[in-house]
Amino acid sequence: MQNFKGAIFDMDGTLLDSMPVWHRLTQNYLAQFGVHISDEDYARTEGFSQPEVAQYFIDRYPVLPMDAQGLMDGMDRLIEARYAAIARPKDGVLGFLNALRARGVKMAVATLTARRHAEKALRDRDMLDYFAFMLTIEDVGVSKHEPDIYLHTAERLGLAPEECVVFEDAPYACTTAKRAGFRVCGMAEPAYAAGEAEARAASDCFVEHSFDELYGKLL
Repeated sequence: MQNFKGAIFDMDGTLLDSMPVWHRLTQNYLAQFGVHISDEDYARTEGFSQPEVAQYFIDRYPVLPMDAQGLMDGMDRLIEARYAAIARPKDGVLGFLNALRARGVKMAVATLTARRHAEKALRDRDMLDYFAFMLTIEDVGVSKHEPDIYLHTAERLGLAPEECVVFEDAPYACTTAKRAGFRVCGMAEPAYAAGEAEARAASDCFVEHSFDELYGKLL
């Protein structure tokens, strides 16, 4: 796994311990309007962008007294508050990023989180400057069920997929990256515990608790 030239990082659950930001976020916001989200709703919206999520729930629940933009605006305030209160860098990640930078590895972020939230979350934790750039679902238009975000990121880094390691916690995203020709470092994440076997199967190496585990494997 050594001798790679590029590192492509997911953000939530990978760079940041921030998956609780999103836990039942939509349900907590919509409960005030008498909407109770079903398991089918969660399954249908897995990997959706924020505009897609908002439009889905506006279409699904006509009782909601706003349009999709109004729903996004209201949820944005809740997202910002949760990031401020909950999100923190993953264990060992800052030392690992410093080690990659010292070795000249090109680094970028590929996230489904909206740019306005992702950039602020990383900037507030003094992490944004490690990365050459960030691509979000707003840039590529499709979720990580498709490889576009990884392929575009590698292209902008000036590297081939096989020269890059993708760091991901979502099992389906690990599988997507692997099928697209990338090396994959999977991350244990409680929010994805049910699919961890898929993540492990798609990964060339796997982080159980801390990025410190990668010394001797990737560095």
